[in-house]
Amino acid sequence: MRQSLFLFLILYLLPVLSAGQQNSGPTKVSIPDVMVRDQNDRKLHFYTDLIKDKTVAVNFIFTTCTTICPPLTANFAKVQKTLLQRGEKNFYLISVSVDPETDTPAKLKSYAEMFQAKPGWIFVTGTRADLEQIWRAFSVYTSNKQDHPATVVIGNDARHTWTYASGLASADKLMVAIASMIDNQRESTSAAKQDGGKISRQ
Repeated sequence: MRQSLFLFLILYLLPVLSAGQQNSGPTKVSIPDVMVRDQNDRKLHFYTDLIKDKTVAVNFIFTTCTTICPPLTANFAKVQKTLLQRGEKNFYLISVSVDPETDTPAKLKSYAEMFQAKPGWIFVTGTRADLEQIWRAFSVYTSNKQDHPATVVIGNDARHTWTYASGLASADKLMVAIASMIDNQRESTSAAKQDGGKISRQ
């Protein structure tokens, strides 16, 4: 009983209480370039095809989840709608399965359609061994899918800048963190153009 209460507090109450807070992540995340499959059954390299030089938000879900995954995914749907309304086409959403044995590309496609996911929002699955490398890279690994955190990792790969937020925060609060990352991306692009595309090394 005590253990169940403790898990409830960790998984549900703490993310809500910290919903308005953003915790800066490491300045650089070592992201594995493992093979994954998206909801259209395309084979992709996780880092090279989905992360490299992009600005992204990543969450972690599974399609049979009935607790935190629906609100997590609904928040991403609201974020994508807001981004499209603002004309932002260079920001990408990635939902990574934590239940690869169940989450086939076909099931991810049905799940994506249920939340009306548009192009630019990728749902990925793969082998457990490969996905575990992704979970560990973003510090969300857990041996039990039911215990996975409501984490959203927002990153600008070009600037090696990452921040962590609660996926149970309101979509508006997630947009604040995302807008900041988009601004960083624009600053990085502008600086590169001013330097003639060259990056100085010290």
